[in-house]
Amino acid sequence: MEKPLLTPTDGHGSSAWSRQSSATSSREDSRRLQDSVHKKDNICSAFSHKNPVLHSRQKRSHSQACSPMASPFASPNPAFVRVASQPSDTVLEGGTPWGQFQTDDLGMSMNCLEDPSPMGIPASLQASHVSGLPSLAEILPPPPAPTGATGAAHGAVFGMINFIICVPTLISYTAIVFRVRDFDQDMPSLTKLFFLSSSVHQLIFSLVSSLPFAVGQVQDVGLLFLSQIATHTFYLATMAGHAYPEVLATVLVACAAATAITGALVWLVGFLRLSGYVQLLPLPVVGGYLGYIGYFCLAAGASLGTGLTIEGFGTWSQFFVLDAVLWSKLGLSLAFALFLFYVAYRVEHVAALPTVLVATPILFFIVLWIAGVSLEEAQDGGWIPRPDPDPAAGWECFHLYNGFQGIAWHTLPHQIPKVVGLVCVVAFGSVLDIAAIQTEQPQPLDFDGELRMIGVSNIASGFSGGFTGSYIFSQTIFSQRQRVTSSSNGWVVAIGEFLLFLMPVDVLQFFPGFYIGGVMAFFGIDIMLDWLMHSRKKVSLPEYGLLLLTFFLVMFWGVIEGCAAGVAASAVVFIVVYGTTPVVDVRPGVCSTAMRSIEERAVLMKLRQQIVCLELKGYLFFGAALQVSDKLLREVRGLGARWVVVDFTQVAGVDSTSARALAKLLAALRSDDVRITLSGVEHKAQVLRLLHENGAMPAEEDLLSGSAHITDNVDEALAWCERGALKEAGVQRPGASPQIGLTTPGGSEHQVEQDDRRTLLLREYIHPLPGIAENCFESLAGATTLSGRSKSEALDGDLKLLASRMQERRFAKNEPLFEAGSFCDGFMLIVEGTALSDSRPSVDGVVAFGMNTGRFTFEAGALLGEVDFHLGSPHSYTARGGPEGCSAAVLTRAAIEKLEEENPRTALLAHRVALRSVCLLTAATVGIFARVPRAAEAPKATGGGGGGGGMPF
Repeated sequence: MEKPLLTPTDGHGSSAWSRQSSATSSREDSRRLQDSVHKKDNICSAFSHKNPVLHSRQKRSHSQACSPMASPFASPNPAFVRVASQPSDTVLEGGTPWGQFQTDDLGMSMNCLEDPSPMGIPASLQASHVSGLPSLAEILPPPPAPTGATGAAHGAVFGMINFIICVPTLISYTAIVFRVRDFDQDMPSLTKLFFLSSSVHQLIFSLVSSLPFAVGQVQDVGLLFLSQIATHTFYLATMAGHAYPEVLATVLVACAAATAITGALVWLVGFLRLSGYVQLLPLPVVGGYLGYIGYFCLAAGASLGTGLTIEGFGTWSQFFVLDAVLWSKLGLSLAFALFLFYVAYRVEHVAALPTVLVATPILFFIVLWIAGVSLEEAQDGGWIPRPDPDPAAGWECFHLYNGFQGIAWHTLPHQIPKVVGLVCVVAFGSVLDIAAIQTEQPQPLDFDGELRMIGVSNIASGFSGGFTGSYIFSQTIFSQRQRVTSSSNGWVVAIGEFLLFLMPVDVLQFFPGFYIGGVMAFFGIDIMLDWLMHSRKKVSLPEYGLLLLTFFLVMFWGVIEGCAAGVAASAVVFIVVYGTTPVVDVRPGVCSTAMRSIEERAVLMKLRQQIVCLELKGYLFFGAALQVSDKLLREVRGLGARWVVVDFTQVAGVDSTSARALAKLLAALRSDDVRITLSGVEHKAQVLRLLHENGAMPAEEDLLSGSAHITDNVDEALAWCERGALKEAGVQRPGASPQIGLTTPGGSEHQVEQDDRRTLLLREYIHPLPGIAENCFESLAGATTLSGRSKSEALDGDLKLLASRMQERRFAKNEPLFEAGSFCDGFMLIVEGTALSDSRPSVDGVVAFGMNTGRFTFEAGALLGEVDFHLGSPHSYTARGGPEGCSAAVLTRAAIEKLEEENPRTALLAHRVALRSVCLLTAATVGIFARVPRAAEAPKATGGGGGGGGMPF
């Protein structure tokens, strides 16, 4: 053998075979540096890769040194590439292939770096690219990777190590699948079928895999389903009156057929490129299942070591007897398992675990010889199995199929649910295997291509009478870290297993019961620690609860029933969690990006709390209906809202229950005489239909009377509320009153001509905003220029000159002021009427900073095109005349350039106007779309602050 992410056992147990040796010499610093580069101070658990999140604990600083990044080459699965991080504090990772570099932001080539060496590396060798000193890669030349005959020999050595590890593992797997005691008489031949199956898997992997060091074997993830298929088929065929040879043949046919079907479906998943969807199975359910596999292996280890049948918790009571021999067998099996655990996690030498696995049986027989115990006595005592008097050689093992005579075919359809489960766990586990292996690769793997290869491998295994398998993550990474570059690694494993299949020798006679039981118990302990303990730190509390629940459900209800119940429980938890996740943000006091006069801003600062935006998000299903019910209504009423925006921009969908809840809410608000506008709903056909059918849309009479409004973006909705609030407050637009002038902080007032609307509107961009401390500006009444004129007079003159250089024209209804993509030769000031921006659909409905691409109304005083003008880019949107047309004054690029020559101060004033417009637009946009608490408002001694977008200034 989700993101993320999180975020991930292979068939052969513990972390031991993914470790790397390191011998330290004190004779010279360079040798010490090379050793520290290759030394491993952390363990790669063989089972942690079933969850990429669990896999992250392999290396203490892995998240700092090698970060996962989405890759376009492995979509829809995450691909992981290495990036440099803190090169000055790290040394080269021993497992990283030499010569593979990444480029940082400064364009410098750096290795993927990891933990600082604890072994006394000279400080001079730990230099940083950033500091300008030479890097480790420059000081220490990369060791050459073995190639040619040397590389083949190097791979063969580690292939032998992998082969030694595989042999006891496959023997223990055989005992798990064929756990019914009736099968004991044929266990030697059944074990050879496992050797053949693993040899077939390894052959396919060595021929097809893109990784020359790949190890593929019969894997533990499917053992539980295979065991249940074998056991269930055995009992059904026996109850039907079939003789034992026919029953055994039926069991083998069922297992082989299940393997071939699994391979075909896994290949189909890869062929249809559906590997990303395989991971939709809830990880806590898979974790609970794998945790039970760990318990199953532990119980099998106790069974193999003692000769008792251990399954559920109740069967452990068989040990509550005063039997010294029984307790000795159990104690020796568990002690050997713990010793393997110690060697795997504490002894840092590549040959440690293989040496223990080879030496233990030899030492056992030496002890028997020293103690004077004969082999017959040890066999009578159950310490070692009795040898098969006529062991099968090679193809003779297929006599177990009984020539396909008397097969109980009627039992096979009963195994379909288990085959479905087998396909799910093998596919899911294989994807996670590939993801875990990907984290060690400099190039992205083709997830779907790898699944197709695994499918072919299982098809071949099934047709050869074998069992399900996949990548063995731990041994694959172990081989890579030993710089194996030749497929001879896999060929040695495949040939060795095939020779064991061919040899007319009972292999089991060489392995004591406690040895096989200890190996199996070791696997179980490692898996249970990973999934039932270490996973707690890597998943949320509800997920961990689901994982444990699934574990116990599988324990007491069975695999299929327990996993199904775990999926159902996951769905319930999802509903509860998603239903309680906030789907509405109540945001009072948000203002639009519309340009407002000083008087309008001051009034809006007093009325802004009456405008409330209800920002809905996510999928509004029945579980979220409670959040838009009476509690939300009370909150809105408590804010004293008179204008409410209900924003659907971030709503993915809605069901009828939530639609009815929204209808009830809006009806209650209308009865309170609250003006309502809906935004972001017009282009969501399904949402719009459900809201309309359930009475949540404003009635036609409400739209005509102006008490309700519908628009396609929240900014326009807020502007609509502001216009209504200003109208009710009796505030007129700039120029509507003949006595509106420039009021300075000192209180002096300068009259302007009523018909000079352009000058008046431009003044709104120069005047200090409300809320700015008075000492930040000199009083315009008292300040003078070098020429003797007051600053207010000079400003009036500059504004009038700037206004006179603007070319004003009238635009009819829907007549374009400018088109999107057209050349931007200036910016416009709306003098009278309104202009509308066109709605520009996009893939996700939003553009930069979350701005909606819907329509917006530009009122008198608004600037259009100033951003595109100063960026030198084409117009980014289309603007048209409003319902009654508009008048707009254009300041062209030629006019500004002429002002820069004739009157630089006035030209600077034009840029100052544009800058203020952009600042107000930016501030208001942040106010609308920011998802974080905003800064405290400016002092309100002068009537509050915030202009344009209502931001404090």
